[in-house]
Amino acid sequence: MKVLVLNVFFLATVGITCAPANAGEDPVFREPFTLKLHIDKERFYEEKFGKVPFVDDGKIYLFKGDELGFDLDIQDNFIRKVIYRPGVKKVDVTLKFTQVGEPDGTAMMMLRIHNNTKHTLYMDALMTVPGREDIAKTGILPVGPGLSGIESWPHPIVQLLLRNVRIAK
Repeated sequence: MKVLVLNVFFLATVGITCAPANAGEDPVFREPFTLKLHIDKERFYEEKFGKVPFVDDGKIYLFKGDELGFDLDIQDNFIRKVIYRPGVKKVDVTLKFTQVGEPDGTAMMMLRIHNNTKHTLYMDALMTVPGREDIAKTGILPVGPGLSGIESWPHPIVQLLLRNVRIAK
């Protein structure tokens, strides 16, 4: 029950702190699912999720195994909308969020961002992790035009939220 309350709080808090960048677009929701994460060689974390959007109000919701794309509506060097696209071909940005095991049994998370635009992209991120009730900020390095960036964390992540996607002025 605590985890459910935390996730509802997480979604609500982030929604309040971000300006709508997808106004007028109906969000596309993933089907309800059960998230399973490796904690180490012997332990696992499991949580059930209802319908969660891929992108809503300019925020991108990521879970282990997600591979998705989105387009950016850019006008006057300002991102007006972040638009989810189900495929990863012919989109402005692709994301792949995975969990990989290390030889010592630890389970780390990796995010690959590929930027197909002609702009350097900046974004902020929040995450929740197993066994903690707080929401943590985490860094995402800028990704230059036509380049890829890889972020990694030495622990499992329940949910990663990318927000405030922007370009240099």
